[in-house]
Amino acid sequence: MNQLDAIALHWRRAPRRWGHPLHSLCSYFAMFPPHVPRVFIEWLTRSGDVVYDPFSGRGTAPLEACRLGRLGFGSDANPLACVLTAAKVDPPEINHIEARLLDIRRSVPSSNPKGVHPDIRMLYAPDTLRQLCWLRDTLNLHDRTDVFIMATVLGMLHANYKPGSPPRGFSISMPNTFSMAPAYIRKYIDQHHLKPPVVDVFDMIDKKVKRLNLPNVNATRGMAWQADAREPMLPFQKPVRLVFTSPPYLSVIKYGKYNWIRLWMLKYEPRQIDAGLVATSSINRYLEFMKGLLLSMASVLSSNGYLSLMIGDVADKRSGLSTNLAERVWKDAAQSLGWRRLGIVNDHLPVQHKVSRIWGHQKKGAATKVDRILILAPPNTSHTLPPTPAGFSWNSANHWSEQGRS
Repeated sequence: MNQLDAIALHWRRAPRRWGHPLHSLCSYFAMFPPHVPRVFIEWLTRSGDVVYDPFSGRGTAPLEACRLGRLGFGSDANPLACVLTAAKVDPPEINHIEARLLDIRRSVPSSNPKGVHPDIRMLYAPDTLRQLCWLRDTLNLHDRTDVFIMATVLGMLHANYKPGSPPRGFSISMPNTFSMAPAYIRKYIDQHHLKPPVVDVFDMIDKKVKRLNLPNVNATRGMAWQADAREPMLPFQKPVRLVFTSPPYLSVIKYGKYNWIRLWMLKYEPRQIDAGLVATSSINRYLEFMKGLLLSMASVLSSNGYLSLMIGDVADKRSGLSTNLAERVWKDAAQSLGWRRLGIVNDHLPVQHKVSRIWGHQKKGAATKVDRILILAPPNTSHTLPPTPAGFSWNSANHWSEQGRS
């Protein structure tokens, strides 16, 4: 174990379910636990610093930054990720949500929606679908309250639950992390004689929101926006102290394909989303992509800033051999661009802790078995890593720093 590997022991000592309830707003593929960015944010930043994740996913790192009194910013090329991140870093007050839900409920039409694709119609009871379609057409994703309501809906569009137990989502019982293929769902419904649950969407949203422990008006806030990580188009001027992010791992996941139900709710086509996201099985092309990312991050990091890249090993499905992708990024991308390597943290993850376990034996080989966090300093700088902390307190799962709006 190298000296920095001991950092991983800190988040391994944290309770498994540790974290603010907002982290559970909506599941997402390849999400890292909040313990990991929490350690790096506490270690490498101070109150008021900017923490940025250009592949924000479900917004884990920006949310943890806001909770610690930092400015948590996140961008992503995937509109689904942008909605989830925006909801978490700038949540509205609960009374605003309740008032908005009441206003929308009053205007729900009595007639069933027309033109809904059969692949969607098979998932929901008629009244449930009518409410969802009205929310889909009514919510304004430029309004922070509506964004939060949409993110809450996305988290409950589909969920797994046992027969006879209360539904946890709006659809027939199915995994909540990803959307199964329509043909598979239709066959499964027929084989098991499934019936969509009859639920009130507005009541379920209201109950969910009350469990999320939303911060008050004085809580530290951040922002989120849609952008390619290589051209982030930052809507702020303050330099970034820490970029903590997990770039895509070659061609492991098709985010559009596996989120087709949530993308329907957002009025996007899955193929349209996947076409705009990085997905290549070529390491050389991947390294070229990473060079573009590194150039972009060099332009936004402060002179005393840090870039922490969480990059997992990737296994070849045929040979079974693993590629240390973090090492390749350093040697074949970052080093040639003048970045300085400050260290690397190796974290061996148990298979049972990974989302990819649900894919079955056939596809497990594509998932990473070791996550490595490569810590870099920008070109033409001389600062080093601060001393590693002696320990972290994991008693503040619900705490949110009150530093005022960003």
